[in-house]
Amino acid sequence: MEDLFLSNSLMTLWFPAVVILMLSTVAGRWAALARMGGRRWAAIIPVFSTWEVCKRASGSRLLGTVASLASAAQILSVLLGLGRYFEMQVIAVLILVLWVVTQLAVSERLARAFGAGPGYAVALVLLPVVGYPLLLADNKVYLGPVDGIAP
Repeated sequence: MEDLFLSNSLMTLWFPAVVILMLSTVAGRWAALARMGGRRWAAIIPVFSTWEVCKRASGSRLLGTVASLASAAQILSVLLGLGRYFEMQVIAVLILVLWVVTQLAVSERLARAFGAGPGYAVALVLLPVVGYPLLLADNKVYLGPVDGIAP
């Protein structure tokens, strides 16, 4: 009985927080894509959003593909609950690490494309509620793809 109460309490507390983080990330990517001249509606689709931001910020197709595949794998890992099974926990952790590393790489290129430092990249991944408004505040100008390849 206590387990059910605890799980319901945690769901009640965490679900709104997750929804707020998701919506803030979508809103931030929407604004960033608008400033970069990209498809704003792409911010609504998680994997395509990663591809579009990477294409505009970096221009690297390889990084965009790897980051998009890592995002898709992370979503599938969460939906399938790979972390629940002992045999699959190592795979779930590896997918999570790959996702964090690729998101840091994409966020670092996005921050540099707007003339910001690496601290913004960490904020974009860990605290998108704060990272995107800070990145897009102060009328920062989009400088173009970091790797020099036009989208």
